[in-house]
Amino acid sequence: MPDTPIFIGGAGRSGTTLLRVILDSHPRIACGPELKILPRIASWWHECQTKYGGFLHPYHVGKDDVDALFADLIRGILDHYRSAQGKPRVAEKSPNNVTAFFALHHIFPASPLVHVIRDGRDVIASLLTMDWQTPDGQPLPYTRDPVAAAQYWLNCVRSGRSFRDSLPPGQQVYLEIRYEDLVRHPEPTLRTLFDFLGEPWHDCVLDYHTQPRNLAGESSAAQVSQPLYGSAVQRWQQDLGTSQKEAIKPLIADTLIALGYASDKDW
Repeated sequence: MPDTPIFIGGAGRSGTTLLRVILDSHPRIACGPELKILPRIASWWHECQTKYGGFLHPYHVGKDDVDALFADLIRGILDHYRSAQGKPRVAEKSPNNVTAFFALHHIFPASPLVHVIRDGRDVIASLLTMDWQTPDGQPLPYTRDPVAAAQYWLNCVRSGRSFRDSLPPGQQVYLEIRYEDLVRHPEPTLRTLFDFLGEPWHDCVLDYHTQPRNLAGESSAAQVSQPLYGSAVQRWQQDLGTSQKEAIKPLIADTLIALGYASDKDW
Protein backbone atom coordinates (compact mmCIF):
# COMPACT_ATOMS: atom_id res chain seq x y z
CA MET A 1 0.00 0.00 0.00
CA PRO A 2 2.86 2.47 -0.69
CA ASP A 3 1.89 6.12 -1.00
CA THR A 4 -1.80 5.51 -0.33
CA PRO A 5 -3.36 7.99 2.13
CA ILE A 6 -3.43 6.90 5.77
CA PHE A 7 -6.49 7.61 7.91
CA ILE A 8 -6.46 7.70 11.72
CA GLY A 9 -9.48 7.82 13.99
CA GLY A 10 -10.64 7.02 17.50
CA ALA A 11 -12.51 8.71 20.30
CA GLY A 12 -11.19 12.14 21.15
CA ARG A 13 -8.68 12.06 24.05
CA SER A 14 -7.60 8.53 23.07
CA GLY A 15 -4.14 9.56 21.86
CA THR A 16 -4.94 10.33 18.24
CA THR A 17 -3.02 13.62 18.31
CA LEU A 18 -0.01 11.88 19.81
CA LEU A 19 -0.07 9.39 16.97
CA ARG A 20 -0.48 12.15 14.41
CA VAL A 21 2.67 14.01 15.52
CA ILE A 22 4.60 10.73 15.59
CA LEU A 23 3.54 9.98 12.02
CA ASP A 24 4.35 13.54 10.98
CA SER A 25 7.87 13.02 12.36
CA HIS A 26 8.51 10.26 9.83
CA PRO A 27 10.54 11.53 6.86
CA ARG A 28 8.04 10.07 4.35
CA ILE A 29 4.71 10.97 6.01
CA ALA A 30 2.98 14.33 6.36
CA CYS A 31 0.20 14.36 8.97
CA GLY A 32 -1.15 17.81 9.73
CA PRO A 33 -3.79 19.35 12.00
CA GLU A 34 -7.27 17.84 12.07
CA LEU A 35 -9.13 18.30 8.80
CA LYS A 36 -12.42 17.31 10.48
CA ILE A 37 -14.46 17.23 7.25
CA LEU A 38 -13.80 13.64 6.13
CA PRO A 39 -16.80 12.21 8.03
CA ARG A 40 -19.01 14.81 6.35
CA ILE A 41 -17.53 13.98 2.94
CA ALA A 42 -18.12 10.30 3.72
CA SER A 43 -21.77 11.12 4.43
CA TRP A 44 -22.06 12.88 1.07
CA TRP A 45 -20.43 9.87 -0.61
CA HIS A 46 -23.01 7.56 0.98
CA GLU A 47 -25.90 9.74 -0.22
CA CYS A 48 -24.51 9.80 -3.76
CA GLN A 49 -24.22 6.01 -3.67
CA THR A 50 -27.78 5.58 -2.39
CA LYS A 51 -30.63 8.09 -2.50
CA TYR A 52 -29.08 10.38 -5.13
CA GLY A 53 -27.69 7.60 -7.29
CA GLY A 54 -30.70 7.67 -9.61
CA PHE A 55 -30.14 11.34 -10.38
CA LEU A 56 -26.54 10.64 -11.37
CA HIS A 57 -27.27 7.78 -13.77
CA PRO A 58 -28.54 10.03 -16.61
CA TYR A 59 -25.17 11.78 -16.38
CA HIS A 60 -23.45 8.40 -16.85
CA VAL A 61 -22.08 8.52 -13.30
CA GLY A 62 -22.17 5.08 -11.70
CA LYS A 63 -21.02 3.81 -8.32
CA ASP A 64 -17.40 3.36 -9.43
CA ASP A 65 -17.42 6.88 -10.82
CA VAL A 66 -18.68 8.23 -7.49
CA ASP A 67 -15.82 6.45 -5.71
CA ALA A 68 -13.29 7.94 -8.12
CA LEU A 69 -14.73 11.45 -7.85
CA PHE A 70 -14.67 11.41 -4.06
CA ALA A 71 -11.15 9.96 -4.08
CA ASP A 72 -10.07 12.86 -6.27
CA LEU A 73 -11.73 15.33 -3.90
CA ILE A 74 -10.10 13.94 -0.75
CA ARG A 75 -6.72 13.39 -2.35
CA GLY A 76 -6.87 16.88 -3.84
CA ILE A 77 -7.40 18.40 -0.40
CA LEU A 78 -4.73 16.32 1.31
CA ASP A 79 -2.15 16.73 -1.43
CA HIS A 80 -1.85 20.45 -0.81
CA TYR A 81 -0.51 19.76 2.69
CA ARG A 82 1.60 16.81 1.58
CA SER A 83 3.20 18.82 -1.20
CA ALA A 84 3.90 21.76 1.09
CA GLN A 85 5.70 19.40 3.48
CA GLY A 86 7.74 17.87 0.66
CA LYS A 87 6.85 14.30 1.58
CA PRO A 88 5.58 11.47 -0.63
CA ARG A 89 2.76 10.26 1.61
CA VAL A 90 -0.03 11.88 3.58
CA ALA A 91 -1.99 10.86 6.68
CA GLU A 92 -5.10 12.51 8.09
CA LYS A 93 -6.09 12.33 11.72
CA SER A 94 -9.48 13.45 12.93
CA PRO A 95 -11.04 11.44 15.77
CA ASN A 96 -14.40 11.03 14.03
CA ASN A 97 -12.72 9.42 11.04
CA VAL A 98 -13.41 6.18 12.89
CA THR A 99 -17.10 6.61 12.08
CA ALA A 100 -16.24 6.93 8.37
CA PHE A 101 -14.01 3.87 7.98
CA PHE A 102 -16.58 2.01 5.85
CA ALA A 103 -16.81 4.88 3.37
CA LEU A 104 -13.09 5.64 3.36
CA HIS A 105 -12.37 1.98 2.61
CA HIS A 106 -14.71 2.01 -0.38
CA ILE A 107 -13.14 5.20 -1.69
CA PHE A 108 -9.54 4.12 -0.99
CA PRO A 109 -9.58 0.29 -0.84
CA ALA A 110 -5.82 0.03 -0.21
CA SER A 111 -5.57 2.79 2.39
CA PRO A 112 -4.56 1.83 5.95
CA LEU A 113 -7.13 2.66 8.62
CA VAL A 114 -5.69 3.06 12.12
CA HIS A 115 -7.99 2.97 15.13
CA VAL A 116 -6.57 4.35 18.39
CA ILE A 117 -8.22 2.85 21.47
CA ARG A 118 -7.82 3.90 25.09
CA ASP A 119 -9.44 2.77 28.33
CA GLY A 120 -12.88 4.36 28.16
CA ARG A 121 -12.73 5.49 31.77
CA ASP A 122 -9.57 7.50 31.07
CA VAL A 123 -11.15 8.95 27.93
CA ILE A 124 -14.22 10.03 29.90
CA ALA A 125 -12.10 11.57 32.67
CA SER A 126 -10.17 13.55 30.06
CA LEU A 127 -13.22 14.60 28.04
CA LEU A 128 -14.82 16.10 31.15
CA THR A 129 -11.91 18.56 31.40
CA MET A 130 -12.31 19.84 27.83
CA ASP A 131 -14.06 23.06 26.79
CA TRP A 132 -14.90 21.90 23.26
CA GLN A 133 -17.86 23.57 21.60
CA THR A 134 -20.23 22.99 18.72
CA PRO A 135 -19.98 25.29 15.67
CA ASP A 136 -22.68 27.51 17.20
CA GLY A 137 -20.70 27.94 20.42
CA GLN A 138 -22.51 25.46 22.67
CA PRO A 139 -20.54 23.03 24.89
CA LEU A 140 -20.35 19.53 23.46
CA PRO A 141 -22.54 17.32 25.65
CA TYR A 142 -19.82 14.70 26.12
CA THR A 143 -17.55 17.27 27.76
CA ARG A 144 -20.16 18.00 30.44
CA ASP A 145 -21.97 14.72 31.06
CA PRO A 146 -20.15 11.47 31.91
CA VAL A 147 -22.96 9.36 30.45
CA ALA A 148 -22.78 11.26 27.16
CA ALA A 149 -18.99 10.85 27.20
CA ALA A 150 -19.37 7.11 27.81
CA GLN A 151 -21.82 6.78 24.92
CA TYR A 152 -19.48 8.74 22.64
CA TRP A 153 -16.52 6.50 23.49
CA LEU A 154 -18.64 3.39 23.05
CA ASN A 155 -19.93 4.55 19.65
CA CYS A 156 -16.39 5.19 18.44
CA VAL A 157 -15.12 1.78 19.56
CA ARG A 158 -18.11 0.02 18.03
CA SER A 159 -17.72 1.90 14.74
CA GLY A 160 -14.10 0.87 14.36
CA ARG A 161 -14.63 -2.71 15.38
CA SER A 162 -17.74 -3.10 13.21
CA PHE A 163 -15.62 -2.11 10.24
CA ARG A 164 -12.89 -4.57 11.31
CA ASP A 165 -15.41 -7.38 11.60
CA SER A 166 -16.78 -6.63 8.12
CA LEU A 167 -13.45 -7.29 6.41
CA PRO A 168 -12.83 -10.62 4.70
CA PRO A 169 -10.11 -12.80 6.26
CA GLY A 170 -6.64 -11.74 5.31
CA GLN A 171 -7.45 -8.19 4.26
CA GLN A 172 -4.86 -6.12 6.12
CA VAL A 173 -6.16 -2.56 6.02
CA TYR A 174 -7.20 -2.06 9.66
CA LEU A 175 -4.96 -1.79 12.71
CA GLU A 176 -5.76 -1.07 16.34
CA ILE A 177 -3.24 0.85 18.40
CA ARG A 178 -3.72 0.93 22.16
CA TYR A 179 -2.79 4.22 23.79
CA GLU A 180 -1.41 2.32 26.75
CA ASP A 181 0.94 0.30 24.52
CA LEU A 182 2.03 3.45 22.72
CA VAL A 183 3.15 5.24 25.88
CA ARG A 184 4.50 2.23 27.76
CA HIS A 185 6.10 0.27 24.91
CA PRO A 186 6.60 2.84 22.17
CA GLU A 187 9.22 1.26 19.97
CA PRO A 188 7.66 -2.21 19.49
CA THR A 189 4.21 -0.63 19.12
CA LEU A 190 5.44 1.83 16.50
CA ARG A 191 7.48 -0.78 14.65
CA THR A 192 4.27 -2.79 14.27
CA LEU A 193 2.52 0.33 13.01
CA PHE A 194 5.15 1.24 10.42
CA ASP A 195 5.35 -2.37 9.23
CA PHE A 196 1.58 -2.24 8.73
CA LEU A 197 1.92 1.03 6.81
CA GLY A 198 4.67 -0.42 4.64
CA GLU A 199 7.11 2.24 5.79
CA PRO A 200 10.71 1.84 6.95
CA TRP A 201 11.63 2.36 10.59
CA HIS A 202 13.28 5.66 11.55
CA ASP A 203 14.46 6.32 15.11
CA CYS A 204 13.45 9.96 14.71
CA VAL A 205 9.79 9.07 15.30
CA LEU A 206 10.65 8.50 18.96
CA ASP A 207 11.91 12.10 19.10
CA TYR A 208 8.70 13.54 17.67
CA HIS A 209 8.56 16.15 20.45
CA THR A 210 11.82 17.80 19.36
CA GLN A 211 10.59 18.61 15.86
CA PRO A 212 9.03 22.04 15.24
CA ARG A 213 5.40 22.07 14.12
CA ASN A 214 2.34 24.25 14.43
CA LEU A 215 0.08 22.89 17.19
CA ALA A 216 -2.08 26.00 17.55
CA GLY A 217 -5.64 25.13 18.45
CA GLU A 218 -4.95 21.47 19.26
CA SER A 219 -6.18 20.49 22.71
CA SER A 220 -3.28 18.07 23.25
CA ALA A 221 -0.57 20.54 22.18
CA ALA A 222 1.13 20.62 25.59
CA GLN A 223 1.10 16.86 25.99
CA VAL A 224 2.47 16.03 22.55
CA SER A 225 5.28 18.54 22.95
CA GLN A 226 6.78 16.30 25.65
CA PRO A 227 8.49 12.90 25.50
CA LEU A 228 6.20 9.91 25.90
CA TYR A 229 4.88 9.45 29.43
CA GLY A 230 2.49 6.99 31.03
CA SER A 231 1.24 9.02 33.97
CA ALA A 232 -2.19 9.55 32.36
CA VAL A 233 -2.86 5.79 32.29
CA GLN A 234 -5.61 4.96 34.81
CA ARG A 235 -6.19 8.61 35.63
CA TRP A 236 -9.85 7.70 36.05
CA GLN A 237 -9.10 6.18 39.44
CA GLN A 238 -8.43 9.66 40.84
CA ASP A 239 -10.48 11.81 38.47
CA LEU A 240 -13.86 10.05 38.40
CA GLY A 241 -16.09 10.15 41.43
CA THR A 242 -18.17 7.24 42.70
CA SER A 243 -21.40 8.60 41.24
CA GLN A 244 -19.74 9.12 37.84
CA LYS A 245 -18.37 5.58 37.81
CA GLU A 246 -21.75 4.15 38.72
CA ALA A 247 -23.41 6.22 35.99
CA ILE A 248 -21.12 5.00 33.18
CA LYS A 249 -20.74 1.39 34.31
CA PRO A 250 -23.96 0.04 32.71
CA LEU A 251 -22.91 1.47 29.35
CA ILE A 252 -19.26 0.53 29.06
CA ALA A 253 -18.43 -2.23 31.55
CA ASP A 254 -18.97 -5.10 29.10
CA THR A 255 -16.91 -3.40 26.40
CA LEU A 256 -14.10 -2.67 28.85
CA ILE A 257 -14.04 -6.36 29.75
CA ALA A 258 -14.07 -7.39 26.08
CA LEU A 259 -11.14 -5.05 25.41
CA GLY A 260 -9.21 -6.35 28.41
CA TYR A 261 -9.34 -3.11 30.37
CA ALA A 262 -11.32 -4.68 33.19
CA SER A 263 -11.74 -8.22 34.41
CA ASP A 264 -15.16 -7.63 35.98
CA LYS A 265 -17.61 -4.87 36.88
CA ASP A 266 -16.17 -4.26 40.32
CA TRP A 267 -14.46 -0.93 39.78
